[in-house]
Amino acid sequence: MAFDFFGDETKSIKNDSNGRASIRKTAFGKKVNLNKRNEEFKQILDEAGGLPKTNEILSFKSSGTSDTGSIFHAMMDIHGSCDTLYLSTWIIGRQHIEYLAEKVKEGNIKQLNFIISIRQKELKKADYAYMIETFMELPSVRYRVCNSHAKTFSAKFGDNYYTCIGSGNWTKNPRIEHYMILNDKEAYLHNQEWMEELL
Repeated sequence: MAFDFFGDETKSIKNDSNGRASIRKTAFGKKVNLNKRNEEFKQILDEAGGLPKTNEILSFKSSGTSDTGSIFHAMMDIHGSCDTLYLSTWIIGRQHIEYLAEKVKEGNIKQLNFIISIRQKELKKADYAYMIETFMELPSVRYRVCNSHAKTFSAKFGDNYYTCIGSGNWTKNPRIEHYMILNDKEAYLHNQEWMEELL
């Protein structure tokens, strides 16, 4: 069973002279929406029997009810702490930027290596500026802005080496997306190698 939680979160907010209140309501609506997307992915994961074990692959389709960030959120919920994250995406939403920064500050992501497309700067200027300002303050974050369309991440959690490859971004997305999650050290090392060349 699938649910579509991607309605317009600002639809029920009335525009009045109190712009700040509207902004807070919109931000709260986006956080609720993100939590619903994360819960939807957890349901997919539960139905699949959990994250793949070593040398296993999980392949699935998302019907617009979760996003790539939801996959990483689930991994963090299961394992609690990530040794190293290599992340490449075309675009990322502010809620995911905030989440990654929070986990780095808490020490729950020990090293974040991030490749982001130049399109983020062109399409989401405010989120791009926020991301750069936030990540510049964190010594355990390395990033590179370049002409990339790669949508993948590799995350090391102890002896688990997950790599997620898929068509989706780290943003709200009402489209059908396809993903593969591998628990494979060679796939992890492949992403590590090409991203290190860019970093």
